Amino acid sequence: MATRLRWRLGVWLVGLAGCGDAGEGLGDAAAAEVGADAGVDAGRDASGDAGVDAGRDASGDAGVDAGRDASADAGVDAGRDASADAGVDAAMPAAGVAPRGLVAGEELLRVGATPVALSGAAPRVFRIDASPRSHWYFLLRFAPERAQVVLAVDRFDGARAAPLGQTDAGRGLRTLSVFDPSGPRTFWVRVLPGAGLSSATLTLTETPFADGSRCVDDCARLLQMPLANDPRRDGYTTDSATVFRYWFGRRDLVMFVRHAGQSMAARGAAPFVPQDFSQWDGATPGADVGALRHASHQRGKDVDLSLYGTDGAAPWRSYCVVRQGSDGRECAPGTVRGFDAAANVPFFADFFATERVTMCFLDRELIGAMRPAARAAMLPSAVAAQFSDGVHLQHWPNHDNHIHVRVSEASSQGAALAYEPFEAP
Repeated sequence: MATRLRWRLGVWLVGLAGCGDAGEGLGDAAAAEVGADAGVDAGRDASGDAGVDAGRDASGDAGVDAGRDASADAGVDAGRDASADAGVDAAMPAAGVAPRGLVAGEELLRVGATPVALSGAAPRVFRIDASPRSHWYFLLRFAPERAQVVLAVDRFDGARAAPLGQTDAGRGLRTLSVFDPSGPRTFWVRVLPGAGLSSATLTLTETPFADGSRCVDDCARLLQMPLANDPRRDGYTTDSATVFRYWFGRRDLVMFVRHAGQSMAARGAAPFVPQDFSQWDGATPGADVGALRHASHQRGKDVDLSLYGTDGAAPWRSYCVVRQGSDGRECAPGTVRGFDAAANVPFFADFFATERVTMCFLDRELIGAMRPAARAAMLPSAVAAQFSDGVHLQHWPNHDNHIHVRVSEASSQGAALAYEPFEAP
């Protein structure tokens, strides 16, 4: 009973706030999942080394996506600030708002589309003072679409502009998003042009957003997963295989991933690594380059997440001796190694407790390790049942190194668990 109470308290402490009113906002058969996850994880060997270039698409067009998306491990403390543009009184600045002019050449960026004139290699730097009640999405479009350009975001850490993330990947576009619920916060977005690029358009979209494990309105809206302000607190991070233009999920799924991250961080766990959700347009990742990475992952309903190992870390890596079959990779029986089922129980349970998960995919050998661990955890019965019902955790090839989570696309936040027709991952 004490274990059950601790689990419930852990979920409650992270918060059950729903999302606010919405504003303007923003995989084939099993064999195809090999190609799907080949774009995401086939380059990672059993040791967990990520051998996939985050900016390189599945077609291998290095001239298009030769760079890497990257997110800085920003170990900063959340502060409070104020911003006139964010609807906060600028006369009452706080710790999270940077002094004007802190970054040389900064220009105020307003919501909407801003033409960006570029001269040679000189970067343009734009500033926003962001409300803590909104998700902020940066979309840079440019031509020619194969031009080399970097979009980077910095965050004010109370003293300086600390790098948060950057991307140089995507045909004719770059995408990044931020959200800081701790208080108003200054962010800078930098456009670093490459040769042959003379102009671009930078669009800033503000969408009301709040963390929580329940979404009550506008839950299907497609939002980009925000960069982690501090992976130690947000509970998630990126690696060299992260592709930010494939980081777009339904509002509810983005909320659930963030809630799970915060819950695991509160337990002292290392950050996990989310990989593909959907493309920025809701299509299957890889559709933009003509090389699908999954059979599903449309409309933001799916996400692939790394798993926790017995070393306490959660990088993308295989947790067994794999054998290659006609349908893809599978764990050889009895070869599970380094997989911490007990640590993954509260991780999975955080998603199951939302009552919005329809199915998850994991290798059968790892599922076999999860079931006794879930029984030992003394979870609430409705959550515990999902570990063994054969639906919410089911086998699919190429899932020896991650769990695929899918949420319901039904409009209501029902009290009963959602069941929907099977769709291959």
